[in-house]
Amino acid sequence: MNILFIGQNNISSKHKFITLKKIYKNVDIVDGYKAFIFNNISQKIFWHISSKVFASMLNNFILKKINKFYDLIFVDSGELIGEKLILLLKKKTKKIVYYCNDNPFVSRDKQRWKLSLDSLKYYDLIVFHNQSRIKPSKKYGVKKHLLVLPSYQKKVHCPQNLSINHRKKYIHEVIFIGTWEKERGAFFKKIIQLGLNLKIYGTGWEKDKNYNFLKRYVKLGHVNDPHYSRLIYYSKIAICLTNFGNKDNITKRSIEIPAIGTLMCANRTSAHSKIFLENKEVVLFRDANECYKKCIQLLSNPKKIKKIAKLGHIKVTKILKPDFETVIKKIVKETFKIK
Repeated sequence: MNILFIGQNNISSKHKFITLKKIYKNVDIVDGYKAFIFNNISQKIFWHISSKVFASMLNNFILKKINKFYDLIFVDSGELIGEKLILLLKKKTKKIVYYCNDNPFVSRDKQRWKLSLDSLKYYDLIVFHNQSRIKPSKKYGVKKHLLVLPSYQKKVHCPQNLSINHRKKYIHEVIFIGTWEKERGAFFKKIIQLGLNLKIYGTGWEKDKNYNFLKRYVKLGHVNDPHYSRLIYYSKIAICLTNFGNKDNITKRSIEIPAIGTLMCANRTSAHSKIFLENKEVVLFRDANECYKKCIQLLSNPKKIKKIAKLGHIKVTKILKPDFETVIKKIVKETFKIK
């Protein structure tokens, strides 16, 4: 099978590309973001003013990279694909699918999705992680969707094995890795004030109105592999927060943390409650006070932490099994109606 992957060759997008190449061998990649010559400036315009400004540039850049016919075009950077481009892409492939792990139907990302919304009805299949995407997608003419769990990479999101000396810089009692959101600043200020020993890693935290208070607990910057998995694995508890602005009830952290082998303490959502056994496979909370209380209780009981972490790891890796290879095979089978 000849496949074209349209997406970035980094972060979680890279995991999809690597997995496709592992399974199907003949996989090419086009990173549309390389069309942005003045990267930072262009992307600010794309997100905050109008993504449609770049339609012609993106169309020309992507189409020039395609010089053969494909069995499948697998789109990850769907925000770059407008109506004109997808109609041209459909002439170069048997099927075209969109792995949409974000939410193009809310206003959180400003103008990021403006260009792509009219193209959604032309995909043969759109893959979502969250149930909240399905109803609004129908307003844009989406005919076929597939709901899957967020995926993890087996060889990346797994228990780590560093020497005692090398693991020291990764050890924390409680950790959170994630981008700043307005409600997250207030949440973490509260649990720190209550007395939780917490370390935060991620981007954008300097924007928070409480940053002067939070900055001693924050390490700014994106956390890449393998440091991401090491930080989570060598921490006793990893906090997972879904994105309220995105209307998420599950996120990739929901799967990655247990897969790595660390106890996950997450906000109580319908998806978390449905997938995991509370207080047996993960720990859930409704607010900052409950999060603090549960973390403090757990930190005084190391055996319980290990037991819950182990059962959470088994649930993800042995029962749910939403690794990239399994999920991508499911997507391809659904796309081509393979039994």
